[in-house]
Amino acid sequence: MRSNSKPVSQRQLRVGEQIKHLISSCFERGNVPETLLDLPPTTVMEAKVSSDFSYCKVYISFLVINPVETKDLIKKMNEVRGFFRTVLAKNLRLRLAPEVKFFADEAQAEADHIEALLSSEKVRRDLEKKDEE
Repeated sequence: MRSNSKPVSQRQLRVGEQIKHLISSCFERGNVPETLLDLPPTTVMEAKVSSDFSYCKVYISFLVINPVETKDLIKKMNEVRGFFRTVLAKNLRLRLAPEVKFFADEAQAEADHIEALLSSEKVRRDLEKKDEE
């Protein structure tokens, strides 16, 4: 299957890192809307900027175990995403501030799933058989 998307440019990566640092500094300083003051510890994992710099996907990780609670927190953050766009507009040197959309970072959950598969009894038996041969 062919992909029509262009490779990510150095400028996109650089702007994504700037956005990541700006948003994470908002959480560190408590410079967030009142509705987000009760968030659990929050980490900005990644910010991906579109090729025309008009959209930005921000991946967030919370110190929360419950996936349902994570979905509610992401929904709450997307309701006030205009605040973060204003922060970006004031601090980035771009013609237009990108529209921000928040997503839950699923990397840790995926890593835990793979770890559970690798430590399962069936895989362990297969590895022992291979070592014996």
